[in-house]
Amino acid sequence: MAYFYILEFGGQHTDLIGNRLEEIGFDVKYASSDKKVSEMQDAAGIILSGGPKSANDGFPYDEKLFDASIPVLGICYGMQLLGKNLGANIHRKTREYGETKISIINPDTLFDDLKKEEIVWMNHGDSITEKEDFEILAYTEKGVPAAIKSRQGPYYGVQFHPEVTHTEKGNIVLRNFAEKICRCAPIEKKEEFDADKFIEEALMRLRDEVGSRAALVYTSGGVDATVAACLAKTAGLKIQPVYLEMGNGRKGEAQYVSSVIGKILNNDIYVHDASSRFIDELYGVHDPEQKRKIFSPLYARTRQEIENKFGLGDYVLIQGTIATDRRETGKEAGKYSSADKKTVATIKTHHNVGAEDLWKGRVYSPLSELTKDRVRAVARKLGIPREISERQPFPGPGLYVRFVTGYYPPEKSLIYNALDIAESYGMNCYVLPRKGVGLKGDERAFEHAVLLSGERDWKNIRKAAKNIIEDLDVSRVLYLPTEANISQEELNMRTYNEMTKTGLDRLREITFIVESAMKEYGIVSSQTPVITFSLYSDWMNVIRDVNSKDFRTLRPLKKPEEFPWECYDDIVKRLKEGKNFAAGITAFDVSDKPGGTTEWE
Repeated sequence: MAYFYILEFGGQHTDLIGNRLEEIGFDVKYASSDKKVSEMQDAAGIILSGGPKSANDGFPYDEKLFDASIPVLGICYGMQLLGKNLGANIHRKTREYGETKISIINPDTLFDDLKKEEIVWMNHGDSITEKEDFEILAYTEKGVPAAIKSRQGPYYGVQFHPEVTHTEKGNIVLRNFAEKICRCAPIEKKEEFDADKFIEEALMRLRDEVGSRAALVYTSGGVDATVAACLAKTAGLKIQPVYLEMGNGRKGEAQYVSSVIGKILNNDIYVHDASSRFIDELYGVHDPEQKRKIFSPLYARTRQEIENKFGLGDYVLIQGTIATDRRETGKEAGKYSSADKKTVATIKTHHNVGAEDLWKGRVYSPLSELTKDRVRAVARKLGIPREISERQPFPGPGLYVRFVTGYYPPEKSLIYNALDIAESYGMNCYVLPRKGVGLKGDERAFEHAVLLSGERDWKNIRKAAKNIIEDLDVSRVLYLPTEANISQEELNMRTYNEMTKTGLDRLREITFIVESAMKEYGIVSSQTPVITFSLYSDWMNVIRDVNSKDFRTLRPLKKPEEFPWECYDDIVKRLKEGKNFAAGITAFDVSDKPGGTTEWE
């Protein structure tokens, strides 16, 4: 039996490569970067993942990879590794993140059924120089080699990520590699995830491994936690659902969970209110990663108190951790047995991933290898109502990571450089004294946010934002559709913006108004975080409306086709009519992922 080996170099999407190949109909094995070619004699092809390091000082690998007869496809870092072995130099002169147009200049089997120009998704800080030992198949608009082919064997490289859903013809590229270059026939073309098979296997594992022990399930109201709870219930386990009120949820969330999720599980849900404790301990904490690292053990300690209250004895913990949580916390693809070699960079610490260390042998995360779109597929198969199966994701730390408090005065050089770029697009801009977490080159970025203002020309806005994110130390670009009555000097003045219950309640109301208006206008968004922070004499509200299938990549909704300007104007009007809170200034986050992540912190 032939397999496609995927070598782990620490990219944020390594598991997605396997998902796509399995959907096309091929069997996959994951292996560490230094897997010997001699140990892969059952390989039809070898794929090198992306990664956070430079190919000049990256992770160990078998140099015989590029001497063997087994076809190789290098993705992002993997292409740079191939290029280096073929004599290319690695440089950091050109960075590309998110939506990128490539031009195919040399037709090749790898690009059969593609047009001369295609939209792909990039995530690289390093690029390669040209060399005689390989052929350039495609370039980006910036003149960066987007695909190469070795002259010495069946070795290919693509700088973009064919495995992510926003690369429009990515599956075709992977299929061409597997079928036409590796000459491997698919076993079964699925083109979609087999939810029935997953449910059957998950139920069997839960019954075998949990047995008669009681199970605590934490019902956050989201699809992940609900699916995990329903699997435990369907498996016949004795479950105790719990909702932990931490003061960071959506408006009316505790009541919603008690009624809607309680009905789905046919169980009373115990609500434990610890909101004051969480708000008190996070007061004065400004760094987002420190905020998450305080939240995580606090969450764990509170869970231990709840579990002691029930006195269930030999109980287990069922949770809805998914693949994205694991990956962003720095965990490798979990489908192979070798020890994690710490190749993956931590983008954000997810509180639920650390539970395995605290409750050794008693934590069950049945969804840990699934992406969000696959969790939704399982939810639909389990008969979970659409209002939950299609509900927008909500982060574990909730509004705590949407209430930005850190103050970071920008350097003058950044202000001038950002303004130069904005003016070249006929726009004005301001560098905010706030930062957001980004993803650049499979590494964590924590960089300034820039606010653009100017005409409502979506293509121009997007081009300006992409240019700023790629050329400057900026991970977020905002767009203000109205005239900006602010100055850079005012923005630079320190504003105290501590997290309080009053501030969180304000954010809850604003989020509710934004979501209500979007629903009335029929706007479909995969997720709509609303972020807030204070400016010199006002508040800034940021609408992060996104298009995404699995939240590994995303783009903002197109204006006005997917999000009419009339809806924005209506939101501003409704906020001004609010009686119990300051309306603030409302802007859009127009950044792709990468470089900005879905949530700001």
